[in-house]
Amino acid sequence: MRARRLSLRVVRLRRASSRSAAALALAISLVASGACATAPRGAPEENWAEYLEGLRSLEADGAALEAGGEEERRAIEEFESLLSDFKAPDFGARIREVYSEDAFFNDTLRTVHGAGAIEEYLMATAEAIEHGSVDFLDVVGVSGNYYFRWAMTIRFKRFARGEDKRSVGMTHVRFDSAGKVVLHQDFWDSAGGLFEHVPALGWMLRRAKKGL
Repeated sequence: MRARRLSLRVVRLRRASSRSAAALALAISLVASGACATAPRGAPEENWAEYLEGLRSLEADGAALEAGGEEERRAIEEFESLLSDFKAPDFGARIREVYSEDAFFNDTLRTVHGAGAIEEYLMATAEAIEHGSVDFLDVVGVSGNYYFRWAMTIRFKRFARGEDKRSVGMTHVRFDSAGKVVLHQDFWDSAGGLFEHVPALGWMLRRAKKGL
């Protein structure tokens, strides 16, 4: 009898694991199919490889702002000021002032190249929310690399209406010699910060997590 119970338990666990894996696969598929058309699609491995390749190229170039200088202070201030309020009246006009023409941008959801594409993507993001702000907690600069630690608050238009959703993360930034962002790579839990709040999709993700 004991052996039979154990056998049944193993079968149930396998079925639960299979359902969780299927739910997770479906969730990923839905995310991909609903992706914003303003940015190219690519596998996470490709995006990660592109980020590392771009970083190595920039580090080899050696262009960096003087540590502790006025240009460094201004570049950091303008970057933080831009993303502190996605609904600011001058938000769109300032994007090209902050990002370089050949900037690399990845927010874990999309990889975007160039100031024009970044402007289009961020404006589409701003249009999809009622409120969006980033509270920068601190920043550390090391050999031309800047790491911004932040807390983000977003209120969506289409789901979880009237509710502020919060998440935390970190952004790796490099500036060119003119003080413009040439590399922007976010590190944050986009599933918990965004997709878990989408009806149906959020339920599937939470169910998948519980079964893993």
